[in-house]
Amino acid sequence: MTAKARNPRKTRNPDLVRGVGRFLRPKTYHKCDLWAIKVKNGGVFQSPDSKPVVETASEKAPKFYPGDDIKKPLVNNHKPKPTKLRMSITPGTLLIILAGRFKGKRVVFLK
Repeated sequence: MTAKARNPRKTRNPDLVRGVGRFLRPKTYHKCDLWAIKVKNGGVFQSPDSKPVVETASEKAPKFYPGDDIKKPLVNNHKPKPTKLRMSITPGTLLIILAGRFKGKRVVFLK
């Protein structure tokens, strides 16, 4: 005797588009008679017997992952110190700026 061919199960909520059902959740709630099960149990769904939960020490992966790699800033132990000037640079001395927007201009050193 040959084995009986199984029919594939049919859903009560066929897809309109992939991921979107024909009926919304309240309609499927009634189509599957979930309301009757709830009424039979006094307005509460019976929860299945829960197995003892084994706690794992591993950390859960974060929900957010940045799209790009974020560079970790380098450690910088630099402490700002006052600028050391030549002994000949005193208030009132004429100086020539060597870099920047005013390069080549003559200035008077104030402090």
